[in-house]
Amino acid sequence: MGYRSDVRIVTSKRGYNELKKSIQDYYKENDIPKDYQFDLLNNTNVMEMNKYQVYLGWNNIKWYGYPDVDAIEDGLSKLKDKDLSYRFARLGENYDDYEEHSHESLNEKEQDLDYPSMERYFDDDSIIDRMKEIKKREESRDR
Repeated sequence: MGYRSDVRIVTSKRGYNELKKSIQDYYKENDIPKDYQFDLLNNTNVMEMNKYQVYLGWNNIKWYGYPDVDAIEDGLSKLKDKDLSYRFARLGENYDDYEEHSHESLNEKEQDLDYPSMERYFDDDSIIDRMKEIKKREESRDR
């Protein structure tokens, strides 16, 4: 199954376009065969954009050891090198596993990008539903 994370990225509109280009460059520079390329930017769980910024994210993803993930991380590094704004946040399975980094361009029009917002909470309904299901099975067996 592997370790999973939820990941969110906010970029300027220009940064998003540059990120797309950087990913394709990464595949070419690293000779990644087409069979090993997966277009994460077009396979998100969350995607919203306006004329200033793009918000995208993935839920329950293995954020390690895959060329597509490496390409995005490399692309974010290139955004910083090109002085384009972005925000990155990754929330891992372990409670204390949280990572974030960002770059705020002072030269770009799109300043003050939103920060990804997250909440941790107890999913009581899920546990209670499973417990009720087990209880229901036990009761039907006892009949």
